[in-house]
Amino acid sequence: MTVHIDVERHPAAGGAAPAAPQLEALLAEAARLEASHLHVEPGARGVEIAFRVSGLLHPFRELARADGDALIGQIAAAARLSPEQGRPQRGEMRWEGEVLDIFVLPVVHGQRVVVQRAPRQAGHRELEALGMSAALANHARTVLARAGLVLVAAPTGHGRSTTLQALLGLAASRTRPALAVASGAMPDMLGVTRADASTVVPAETLRAGIEQDLDILMVDSLEDRAAAAAAMQATQAGRLVLAGIDAQDSVAAIQQMRSWRVEAFHLASALSLVMAQRLVRRLCPECREPVQATGSVSALLGFDPGSIVYTAGGCVVCGGTGFAGQTGVFESIRGDATIRRLVNDGGDAAILARHAFISTPNLGSAARHLARTGVTTPEEAVKISRGQGA
Repeated sequence: MTVHIDVERHPAAGGAAPAAPQLEALLAEAARLEASHLHVEPGARGVEIAFRVSGLLHPFRELARADGDALIGQIAAAARLSPEQGRPQRGEMRWEGEVLDIFVLPVVHGQRVVVQRAPRQAGHRELEALGMSAALANHARTVLARAGLVLVAAPTGHGRSTTLQALLGLAASRTRPALAVASGAMPDMLGVTRADASTVVPAETLRAGIEQDLDILMVDSLEDRAAAAAAMQATQAGRLVLAGIDAQDSVAAIQQMRSWRVEAFHLASALSLVMAQRLVRRLCPECREPVQATGSVSALLGFDPGSIVYTAGGCVVCGGTGFAGQTGVFESIRGDATIRRLVNDGGDAAILARHAFISTPNLGSAARHLARTGVTTPEEAVKISRGQGA
């Protein structure tokens, strides 16, 4: 990937001190490239800089050791961290209206730093812009208007927090206040109070949210039985609960709740919507190239022999990568009367899936549709279809 850095000075957001010139230039370049992460990795001879763009890590340049150490010091100072403590740390800084998550890890040659970008408007993105179909997005908006449980399932790194923040941004308001229990950086949202999941006990904080008379509770990751029980308690108290869960698909999310011994009746009565998602690389629409699918790809994806699919090209618009960011692949289980009955009666995974995906696509079907319509490559779709999207 060939990129050119434009060094330009911008005042920092929120009245904070501006970033140092070297850091400022790299953040500006990350924004220009629409990179999700900036990596700063010290080595024996120097410090490597890389950007993650469209899901792939691209080397950018190598700094002399002194310059690299200075950059790491600038990032640590901006995030109010102390790298000399010799342990992993996480902090935040603001830049140009963005909230940036900063992660520092002590390694053999110094401090490895990752800067994760979280756009300011992430909490107000249209659901369709995340990759949801119009039907799913419209149903989600309906569900957000009432009390109940909405689960968002995905492995780490597949956009779960972004989706939760988008849902929260649509649901919360001054007259419908919310509490977000989140471990990463979040944009400021109207009507939303944030608690840092790394410094509180999520289960206790969710219960406190009920006592605080908040209408909506969001937790970016349910991780144990206590948190699941607190989430269910909130739904029984008439709250809307938005909860992330580390699961491979929608049915697995329901099974995980069962494994935490959530009573079947309570889960069935509260369940409004379960979504599962993956991220795939999105082809650049300016230079994608139509090709005939190979026999093996056609067989794996269930396409007719000779079907037209698309592959990456490379142009000025996408910086020669052939890709334009990432998009979500979604499936959903709606909490209709039949699903509630099956959950209440202890229906197994096969029975739940058989009903849930009669008229809506599962992850594999959704990925195949994106490949057929040129949104992503068949290789990306195969990863999802074979259960390797994590």
